[in-house]
Amino acid sequence: MIKRNPNSTLAFALLGLIWQEPRSGYDLRKFFSSTPMISFSDSPGAIYPALRRLELRGLVRGHVEERSGLRRRRIFQLTARGRAEFKRWQKQPVMRHDVVRNLDALMLRFAFMDKFAEKGAALRFLKGLHKELAAYIPSLREYLIANRDYMPQSGRLALESGIQGYEAQLGWTKAAMATYGKTKGERR
Repeated sequence: MIKRNPNSTLAFALLGLIWQEPRSGYDLRKFFSSTPMISFSDSPGAIYPALRRLELRGLVRGHVEERSGLRRRRIFQLTARGRAEFKRWQKQPVMRHDVVRNLDALMLRFAFMDKFAEKGAALRFLKGLHKELAAYIPSLREYLIANRDYMPQSGRLALESGIQGYEAQLGWTKAAMATYGKTKGERR
């Protein structure tokens, strides 16, 4: 099992991408640097050590690919243990602390759901996310109302920005649930 640490989101991003297709560390770096997933890291100082840790844990297996006239490269594939670990991660319920601190990780989990999770997982995930967002936003509003007069203007505006961001996420969640409801037979 992957332990909670600062690199665990990167580890799961790597597992998901490698499950999609076997890739080298360089392929992964290129993918991260050319997509919105750059926030998970395109740094060789993060990716290669994370790949080594995944390999040591038996979640991926690397093999050297010989290419005529080109440099050899190490290609990584998911192991059965890696697939099981990834599926366990995807099945975790949405928790309040994830909404507060790890929204990017939640969206990463969601991004891989149609391809790797069991039927109905994406809609269950969205319902859980909706529930947690709907419960958290009022507590932020209450805090703002109770402390508005004591907050510096910049602090109040920053909090309002955060609330608006969560409200936008809640609106997106409602729209995504409606999309899954309309395409019941086609999607997960």
